[in-house]
Amino acid sequence: MELAEALEHDAERARLRPFRLAVPLVTAARPLARLVADARRHDLTLDPHPAPPARRAELARTLEVRAALVAVPPDDGVWRVPLGLAGRDDPGPATAVYVETLRAGRADRGPRRRIWVEAEDDVPHVRDRITRLGDAVGLRPAQVVVTSSLVAATAEVLASADLLLCSPAQADDLGLHWRPIGEVRVARGYDVTARSRDDAHRVRALPLVGPCLGAS
Repeated sequence: MELAEALEHDAERARLRPFRLAVPLVTAARPLARLVADARRHDLTLDPHPAPPARRAELARTLEVRAALVAVPPDDGVWRVPLGLAGRDDPGPATAVYVETLRAGRADRGPRRRIWVEAEDDVPHVRDRITRLGDAVGLRPAQVVVTSSLVAATAEVLASADLLLCSPAQADDLGLHWRPIGEVRVARGYDVTARSRDDAHRVRALPLVGPCLGAS
């Protein structure tokens, strides 16, 4: 009986031990809190650690976290988050935003509209596609801007006709109007890397990971 009680005590301590999980820096507080609360019902005490893509992968490699939600090409991931362009003005009935409309004519003397790419999307399968699209439709290099500050980028969008590359959930959280990109389909992809297969499986099995990421 004493041995059974000791085993039960150890199991309870293991259940309550924080499970450190590296998550995207852009994850909103409310869906992340819901994920943590739901994980407890699955005997998992999550300790989220927000970080940009490269840092999350490094944390997983150095075993500073038990698992990490890492950025991968969308076709290789467990979760897929559609990306589009969001601005301060409601485009009305428009079903998509075409990047070619940001190209300035020769007679235009005003500031050129920009696309802001946040750190979460500074990965080849997102950044390179947007950059190549901008080149193909004749945008100036300075019209596609990678920024480490989502706050600064959002402020620029709110103060101008610039656009932010983001997910529908992010746009809604920031009070922006979102539309898909007309010329290409771009998405974030996510998977789990962990110390053990069992840890990775436990994270993948949580039903609210997808909604937390903004996955479709």
